[in-house]
Amino acid sequence: MNANFGRVRSRSAVWRRCLVSIAAFSLGSLSVWALPHNGTPAPPLQFTQLLQAPEGARADWGALHGNVVVLEFWATWCEACIADLPRLNKLVDSLGTARIQFISVDDEDPKVVQEFLAKRKMAEWVGIDTTGGVFTRYGVKWRPTTVIVDGRGRIVAATNPENIEATDLLAVADGKKVKFEPVQDSGVPSSAASHAGAARPLYEVSLSKAEPDVKGESISASAGGMDLYGWSAEDLISSAYDNAPKDRFIQTSPLPEGRYNLHAVWASADDNGSLMTPFLRAAISLGLNLRIQSKTVTRKAYVLKATEAGNKQLTPTAMTNGSWMRGYNDAKGKIQLVNGSMDDLAASIEDGLGTPVVNETGIVGKFDAELAFPPKDGDAAKAALLKTLGLELIQEDRPIAMLEVNKREDASKAAESKPQ
Repeated sequence: MNANFGRVRSRSAVWRRCLVSIAAFSLGSLSVWALPHNGTPAPPLQFTQLLQAPEGARADWGALHGNVVVLEFWATWCEACIADLPRLNKLVDSLGTARIQFISVDDEDPKVVQEFLAKRKMAEWVGIDTTGGVFTRYGVKWRPTTVIVDGRGRIVAATNPENIEATDLLAVADGKKVKFEPVQDSGVPSSAASHAGAARPLYEVSLSKAEPDVKGESISASAGGMDLYGWSAEDLISSAYDNAPKDRFIQTSPLPEGRYNLHAVWASADDNGSLMTPFLRAAISLGLNLRIQSKTVTRKAYVLKATEAGNKQLTPTAMTNGSWMRGYNDAKGKIQLVNGSMDDLAASIEDGLGTPVVNETGIVGKFDAELAFPPKDGDAAKAALLKTLGLELIQEDRPIAMLEVNKREDASKAAESKPQ
């Protein structure tokens, strides 16, 4: 995806995982596989190399018998995986390895993984699967995916890392039944992918009403297309217009209610979708009967500025390649920046404050960072930035790019009422 659709925000975990899956698709590692069923014997583990394990340790079901094993299917290019690291490290440290063993499964070159481990802590063993056989046997198509295996070597769950709690893993170790949330992906195949056996259109875009009982947003994507399911009008507009934050909407009339499905196919898998942006915008504006225009308005904004301390407190990213992620998590009151620039940090702060934030730090490069402050609390954000990253946040007037969104009839009436 291009910059128009690739500027990742924290709106949903589904969106985040979609970008991970697209990256995997481009590397040729996605396939239509099935995750193992709960209660069935865990498929074999055969690693090319085992890192961060004690000397002589073995990662096979004979050696691991009696332990609960948590398999984290992962990669150094996976921004969502890296964002989960601090939480997983705390979990591993709190549980120890007496009854529960965490193993990260990665299919990259061992040198790439070792370079990453030299920069970022991972408390788990790391099993290198250069053949891809473990990924295939476990049917993993989304990263990160967590598979939990009990002490008898049977599958307990396939889930996402954020669904794992220490109390649940200890209960599994005690032989109790625990229900984990299943892996959350789009839940539907890409319509673009379904055209593989037929003549592909050069391009195709459609917008339709979602079923009335649809709750929440999901997305399915391939190298040559995507489908958005159950998206609100506001989120469709935001995504099509460079992920414009909601605080940059100028509305003179309410947006259409309900949820929508957007289907898009483009001709070549080599095209990242950049040529589709005008068509996507047209489908959204015409389908929702809206006139959407960019305009610049001078208004109060927060300005992100550098200090001498900032250069010392910023941590260069540990990622060797891949995409970045950013966003403000409302529930946790936290920003997690992975392989992100200062522009990305400013956009994340804007997510949390609901007010435009402009980057004037002059700092280049990509960084990893965590920052916590309550939603809409500018004073707390200023204090957290200065203490954690050595950056200042100051309110000043600035020209801000906005999106003017009107119903087409309202926009027409406004134009007619202007004096000639």
